[in-house]
Amino acid sequence: MRAFLLSLLVLGASPAHADPATERYAPAQLRVANDLLESARAAAARGDSALAGRLAWQASFDARLAWGMSDSPQLRSEAAEVGTAASALIKRLAAR
Repeated sequence: MRAFLLSLLVLGASPAHADPATERYAPAQLRVANDLLESARAAAARGDSALAGRLAWQASFDARLAWGMSDSPQLRSEAAEVGTAASALIKRLAAR
C-alpha cells in the first residue's frame, strides 16, 4: 500500500484537494477498477496471462484515478487496496 501511495505522489497524481466536479464520480471509477481487477483474476485463472496483465494494468490505473478524484479517506484506502492487488497480480504474471 505504501508503494502505491508513494507512486501516486511521485507521479503527481495526488492533488491537494479533489475537484468537487469530479469527486462525485470517484465511487463509480473505483467500481470500474474493482471490476477490471476481478476480470484480470478470472483471465489469469483461465491461463490468459496477456489479457490478465492488460486488465490488471488498467485496474491499477483506474484505482489511481479514483484515488486522485476524492478526498475521502475510506475511498482512497479502497483505491489503494485495489491498486496494490492489481500490482501484485502484474508482478505474479511477470514472474511466470
